[in-house]
Amino acid sequence: MRVLLYAVALALWGGFTVKANAAEVVKDNSFLIEEAYNQEPGVVQFIQTYQYLDPAHEWGYSFTNEIPITDETHQFSYVIPVLKKSAVGGDGDKTQLGDVLLNYRYQLINTEMISMAPRFSIILPTGDYKKGFGNGVAGFQFNHAVSITLNDRWTNHWNAGFTYTPDAKNELGETASLFGFNFGTSVVYNVTPKTNLLCEFVMNNNEVVAGQDTKATEATYYVVPGIRTAFQAGQETEIVPGIGALLGVGPSAAEHERGVFLYLSVESKLW
Repeated sequence: MRVLLYAVALALWGGFTVKANAAEVVKDNSFLIEEAYNQEPGVVQFIQTYQYLDPAHEWGYSFTNEIPITDETHQFSYVIPVLKKSAVGGDGDKTQLGDVLLNYRYQLINTEMISMAPRFSIILPTGDYKKGFGNGVAGFQFNHAVSITLNDRWTNHWNAGFTYTPDAKNELGETASLFGFNFGTSVVYNVTPKTNLLCEFVMNNNEVVAGQDTKATEATYYVVPGIRTAFQAGQETEIVPGIGALLGVGPSAAEHERGVFLYLSVESKLW
């Protein structure tokens, strides 16, 4: 938390000397919120995230690769998650691959004021459901992202979507069809063109298999204040690191959930 506050203070100090320009500001580098900007032709983005949560002492890592298909209208990406969970019954901690996502995103609208991009995803059963790292079957996910440029300094993002997994399995092999939905919003303030402050709110409400044809609901609510900044590595590559605090609210606050979120993006023009 001290590191985050120190970084924010440096960014605010820099904001007095550099004027933000809407045409140059960092885009498509939020943490848990999906911004509605597809990759430009020939520009490929590699994203790594890491989040750690107390009091469970669990963490998650993800690698995402976003690739434009011919132009900015169509985009393919994939997400590879690695999860660490605390085992029950004294068996020690477990770290394994989770369920991989294959994504297609369509740039529905992209103007100076508003952008929209619906995403359709197939969830592959790559995680071991017997150890709680996946659902054991393929699933489907939809998310709709909307980004609104309010002025040269402020941007507002919105997300809403759902996940459906037919005949998902728990660790005992019991099955049930699961449905979940997500909602999120964020504001981004451009301290300088390359240094931005973020505050995100994300909510996930997901069903889990509690028994054969029996389901339970798990919900998480987080507020994520953070900061990101961009550096040029040559003419064709941009590196964007970021850091945020994961603060549980609502049911997550009742569980005293809190943690840290780390972000690193490398974006390069390859063709």
